[in-house]
Amino acid sequence: MIKTFEEKSRLLNYELYLLHTISKAIKETFNEKRILNITLTALTANGALGLSRAAIFYYDKEKNIIYGKKGIGPFDEKEAAQIWSELSKNQITLEEYLQHNLEEELASQKFPQLIKQVIINLDELPETDYFKKVIVEKKFFHITDINEFVNLPDKIKGFLISSEIVIMPLFSSRDILGIIMADNAFHYNPIDESTEILISLLSIQTGIALENANYYNVVKQQYEELKELHNAMKILQEEMAKQERLSTIGKMASYFIHEIKNPLVTIGGFAKRISEANDLSVIHRDANIIFKEIRKMEQILNKLTTFTFLAPLKTERVNLKEVIEEVIEVFQFELAKKQIDIDINILQDISLKADKVQISEILFNLISNSIENMNKGTIKISAEIKEAFIKISVQDTGKGIPQEAIPHITEPFYSTKIGGFGLGLFIVSNIVENYRGRLEITSEEKKGTTVNIYLPI
Repeated sequence: MIKTFEEKSRLLNYELYLLHTISKAIKETFNEKRILNITLTALTANGALGLSRAAIFYYDKEKNIIYGKKGIGPFDEKEAAQIWSELSKNQITLEEYLQHNLEEELASQKFPQLIKQVIINLDELPETDYFKKVIVEKKFFHITDINEFVNLPDKIKGFLISSEIVIMPLFSSRDILGIIMADNAFHYNPIDESTEILISLLSIQTGIALENANYYNVVKQQYEELKELHNAMKILQEEMAKQERLSTIGKMASYFIHEIKNPLVTIGGFAKRISEANDLSVIHRDANIIFKEIRKMEQILNKLTTFTFLAPLKTERVNLKEVIEEVIEVFQFELAKKQIDIDINILQDISLKADKVQISEILFNLISNSIENMNKGTIKISAEIKEAFIKISVQDTGKGIPQEAIPHITEPFYSTKIGGFGLGLFIVSNIVENYRGRLEITSEEKKGTTVNIYLPI
């Protein structure tokens, strides 16, 4: 059934409310138990994601084992009828759910007790086992076929019930911490794409919160031992401030909006041109551009659900000149309107092994920034091989960037434009860094800006 715009808006508002409320609760504590309780409650509470059961397993990298840390939910139908009854009849809010202490309820339930007994040696698992694949491949898995249960560890099969199961990695900013597992064993409501995305974002928040909690406790112990409370807290606050930039739900939403906005604007512009065009060849060309942008949006959404924001999604041999021409084609109307010329200077047939969408994102953001900062003038795009790198340069004759802003220009949410998200060059910088490349930015006010990208061959 197709949802109306109002229904979609209500659903989006509800999802943002959930993310904001859960994120706020997680960020208010550095206590590991509270973070785990909030996460499990958010996954299973009727006022939140409403899954039947959820469990968190930690990963010991040195021993290569997974062990159960905490679980929530009923073991069978009898417990399912009672588990949330007392909380539900009081009609408490989601905020109260998340503040509720679950330790007494969990102590008397069989499922949480079984989770704590789980120890799985990854070396003993086959390559097809989903728990092993989550750790090795670092991907989100949604199991809808009961026949696939054969690809789960024996210690997990023992308490499974015919249902849909989601299994995903629990990340810190540096490494994988463990696994989150959840199912719909008793209410059987389908786990849709929207729920997958919410679970993924909750997992990211939990991983960052656990990392922060661990860092907080380490620092706290250090300053207690050294009796330097003030200095240690200052260091902690500085580190927390850095984590805060990327940990809040509002900023996750800004990233998502920025990534989706570019293809949406392109689709809107070319759809309008099609509605006004009479030339069939123009209609075909513009429709093809719209199709490519829709495919790009699909890949961006796939990144969100598989935790690959900056990691290459599909590595292939990419012809650099072809990518540049495809990106420029998107800006044709705006370039003509602002009387901006494009000068492409690529002497060699240069190609590199990379994710084509990410190379397009780099060029799109750089060219878009140049166009926004110009009225008339020229954008020069060149590429050459320099030692072990491919050097890509985008040079404009725009208004330039103030010198005091250049050191901050790649920071997230820093923008010199009114209404800008401040994510374009941040995304470019992180993609380049992920490829082990480097980024150089030089600018002179009223004369223009040059951005050099160095990517390893």
